[in-house]
Amino acid sequence: MEERNITPLSPAERNEIWKNTFDQIRQLEKKKRRRKRSIFTMAVVILLFSSLWTYHFFFESDVYLGGSRGFKITLGDGTKVTLLQNAKLTVAKSFPADTREVRLEGNAIFHVAKSKEHPFIVHGNGYDTKVLGTIFKIIQDGKSFNIDLYEGKVNVYKVGQANETVTMQPNHTFSNYGSSNVASVTRTNEIRDPFAKDKSATLIFNECPVSDAIKVIEKTYSINIYYPKELTNVKITVSAPNATAETFLQSLAIQLNLNIKQNNDSIFKLEK
Repeated sequence: MEERNITPLSPAERNEIWKNTFDQIRQLEKKKRRRKRSIFTMAVVILLFSSLWTYHFFFESDVYLGGSRGFKITLGDGTKVTLLQNAKLTVAKSFPADTREVRLEGNAIFHVAKSKEHPFIVHGNGYDTKVLGTIFKIIQDGKSFNIDLYEGKVNVYKVGQANETVTMQPNHTFSNYGSSNVASVTRTNEIRDPFAKDKSATLIFNECPVSDAIKVIEKTYSINIYYPKELTNVKITVSAPNATAETFLQSLAIQLNLNIKQNNDSIFKLEK
């Protein structure tokens, strides 16, 4: 058998071999760690995506936009809503529940499916509208809140003040005239016709400055009222259901300790 002479490795060569071996081991360990991180990252992404999808599908509210031309939708209970231009309606995934609730930004017409057991509540800008089944229109602009009722009955109240409810009948309009201290319910046709005779309205003022109250009364009855200017900022609380202009002004005059003089059908003076 042929014998071979094997030359021993030099210290430098041994060190080089060990170095290469350790480098290879480190590279393998790095690949393992990167693989683990990739698997972990992918698992986190999948879990996050799954959670977002679950939240969106089962919990996140549905949002409908009126856009530039308006939009018609039918809710799960059969209620039909016409969103007017740029309106926004938010409906919880739980709808319809025991209480059917939606949130409205902007203007819309509601044709609410009737249900004696499940009230329908529209949360608007500072006001809630509660019905069982009816047709009505909500108009909101800044602080102004208005409702035109076409059919059925509607209860309107400021958010958190359901004990101070204003009840509307068909063909009536509710308005706050841009003030949370004012509530007015008037026949819709009388609002549209400034020359209508013997107008009647339900007016409610709660800690309202006299100047603001006078403006509302003038708009409601299409009349002019003169009063002592020193009373401009005096706050009043007064209400009268289905009152004519003269009847309501009598209640106001009694509270302010004033007398009424009527020059003609459309001019009234409150004097000391």
